[in-house]
Parts: sequence; structure tokens; C-alpha cells
Amino acid sequence: MFQKYFLLTCVVFFISCSAGLFAQKDQIPLEPQLEQSSERQLIKIGMISESKPAKLKFGSFNTDNRKGHRTISGNDGSELLFSFEIQNSNGNVAKVEASGNKEGEKNTKDSGQQNDVSVYISTSLEEDDLWVLLVGKNNENKDLSLNNIFLTNGNEEITFKHVIGAPTNKSEVTAPKGIEAFVDGYPIAAMQYYSGGSFSYKKFIWISNKTEAQMQLVMAAVFSAMLEIGDYFEDNGFVE
Repeated sequence: MFQKYFLLTCVVFFISCSAGLFAQKDQIPLEPQLEQSSERQLIKIGMISESKPAKLKFGSFNTDNRKGHRTISGNDGSELLFSFEIQNSNGNVAKVEASGNKEGEKNTKDSGQQNDVSVYISTSLEEDDLWVLLVGKNNENKDLSLNNIFLTNGNEEITFKHVIGAPTNKSEVTAPKGIEAFVDGYPIAAMQYYSGGSFSYKKFIWISNKTEAQMQLVMAAVFSAMLEIGDYFEDNGFVE
């Protein structure tokens, strides 16, 4: 009887380990602190168009009130590139607005130089806490350079690291790719924008449940904005 239960336990353990390894095969490597405090959330992306951001849903988050490109009233020639709201299951909302310079955008299209996008994020949890995401886009290179990405609220700065997993096949092209976010060296979130293999289009987000609700909402908004700026990473990605 003991041998029977011992054998059954070994079989269950083997199956569990095999399932775990299979599930991780197409996943980017995560810092242990983040992997232990988060769940992998599949990003569901609605119809992609030029008129407004696609509707996103992942985990307890979803976007709404999506608006596309329009001119902002004022003399600075700035334009609203896009805006949206992202809400969690508790009803907390982050408002996202991205702007660029009208003349700067025109000049960079002609010269191929860098065009900066400024994203402003505020939430219903801490209305005075304004986060600014600056992203430099080079029209000659579709990839977004992490050296040209800056995220801060004036007191804290969030940094990003490019991470690449093991190839899901013999070719390096099948390696899953993503970015991890850190505050003072501590991992708080990650986004996988390329999964490699047969399901390379699948994208995932991890957000640490050890961070405050405000930071979780901000990171959900940041990654959602990055997806729009990066054209949902259909033919491009991140580089250092």
C-alpha cells in the first residue's frame, strides 16, 4: 500500500513539474521576487486602428474612453496623440494622455530624426501623484530604445531592463522577449511583447502584488501606453 501511494505521489509530482516547465517554455525569465508575487496575465488586444487606441484587457484591468490623434488648443503647436482610461476591478482609474509636437513630428518624418512622446498618467487613488513617461521614437528604427525611455513622478524613477528567454525552437528568432520594471533595484512589473514559436503574437504582463495599489495601477497604464506607442509590437520591439 505504501509503495502504491509513493508511486502515485511521484507520478503526480512529475506531471506537475512537466506542466510547469511546459508553461514556462515560452516565457521571459523574471526576477524571483517578481515571479513569486505576480501572475502571468494574457493581454487581450482589440481591433488596431489609426483612429484611436485598441481596447486592452489583462487580469483585472481594462481600458475605456479611448481617443485618438487631435490638436490641443494652445500656441505651442502640441498635439494629443492618444488618450484613454484604464480601470481595475475595484473601480480605480488611471487617466493617460500622450502628446507630441506638431512641427517636431513633421520634421522627424522628413529627416528620420528622433521624435519625443510625452505621456502623463494620473490616478483616482492619488490625484496629486503625476507620472511622466518620456519615449524617444526614431523613425528610421521601429524598435524602441530603453536608453530613450524615462519614467518618473519627480520623487521616484522607474527603470527598465530588456530580458530575453531561451529559444522555443532551434532558431534564436523564437526566443521570447520582454522588459522588466524596477524601483530602486526592486522588480515590480514586466511585459512580454514577443513569445516566439507558433504563438509569438501573444503578449503578457506581470504586476507585483507586493507593491501599493497606486503603483500597480500606474504600471498597468505605463505598459498600455507603451503598447500604443510601439504599435503593439507587431513588427518591432525594445532594444537597449
